[in-house]
Amino acid sequence: MLHSATLAPTAAHASARHRRGSLVGDALTLLRDPGILGIWLHANRLAELLASAHAPHRAGKRTQQIANELRAKLLPPARSGVYPDLEVRPGSFIRAVSLAGTGAPMAVPGTPRPLSRHERLQGLLAGTHLLMSDGVYLPANDRNRHPDLRNRLTLTLPSLGDDAADRSLAQVDVVVLRGGRLHRLYEVESNAGKAAKALLRLGDVLATAGTPPEIVTAVPDAQVDRLKLELERPTLRALRGVCRILPFSEIEDPFGP
Repeated sequence: MLHSATLAPTAAHASARHRRGSLVGDALTLLRDPGILGIWLHANRLAELLASAHAPHRAGKRTQQIANELRAKLLPPARSGVYPDLEVRPGSFIRAVSLAGTGAPMAVPGTPRPLSRHERLQGLLAGTHLLMSDGVYLPANDRNRHPDLRNRLTLTLPSLGDDAADRSLAQVDVVVLRGGRLHRLYEVESNAGKAAKALLRLGDVLATAGTPPEIVTAVPDAQVDRLKLELERPTLRALRGVCRILPFSEIEDPFGP
């Protein structure tokens, strides 16, 4: 199963019931998950997330095979209105939305203001790794901006044995843990200059972490080339082997044109 946050079908979803554990049933559960609700997913991306769940009935199936089954079994009925809470757009994109009066959760219920782009990207990264059964840590001040993820977040980090390194680690935008160990660190920044400063702060973490985690720095597409230049600086050159640059577009629309 994807995880325990399964939505109980409401009257508005009655026509969308499927056998639990079926491909379509698992896809519906994922699309209606509070961490994914309202987000457009390409059929290929949806297939990747379903494949990562390692369900026995999908054993041996390649991601492309799962994607093709989704195009055949889920997208056509969704287009015809069988699922009132699903929307489909050209290019094999699909999402679930909250329907008024159905009791379906909003993606971010009760928030006083819309999420910033930084917060939205942070939530997308965190939600994706939670669906992959990874542990995810967000800075304490950011957790309230993601109420539908908050109860599934890891609240403590492994100590690195150095106070400065522990403080730096706790400020990282998204910390991914796998097997209780640091697996990946995401920094989401609005420009290359801020990204470079964030990377400098991670020097303590890399120096004390033993096996260095992968560092992924997300920046607007227009800032990618500038960040590559920043990584040529002597103070950042050592990070080139462990740091990957991720354009915002690959998080927001990974299979877009």
